Amino acid sequence: MDNSMWGFVGFIILFCGVYILVSYVNMIKKGEINASILLGRDYAYKKCKDKEAYIKKAGPALLVLGAACLLYGGLDVVHCFVYSMPLADAAGMVIFFIALVWFAFYTGKLRRQYF
Repeated sequence: MDNSMWGFVGFIILFCGVYILVSYVNMIKKGEINASILLGRDYAYKKCKDKEAYIKKAGPALLVLGAACLLYGGLDVVHCFVYSMPLADAAGMVIFFIALVWFAFYTGKLRRQYF
């Protein structure tokens, strides 16, 4: 068990995963685009060219990032507070960062296309 401050980073990532998945559900059910996750400050006040198509393409990206956050956050919390498993934690971190970088590039492409 690792009793350092990195365990709290795992909690933050875990809660970010929950927030992302809640945003995904709101986007699918209510049609609300979460500007803080998907768009950013420059795009918040611009109009979307095709909102339904944007939601259809951005939804799976939110789902993948939310699942990666939940997976890595939960794995890191278990690693830091319950049972030490450094190899699994490192693999989870690599998967999380790959998902995060992919999400950033993919949603950036969608922003340029639909806004």
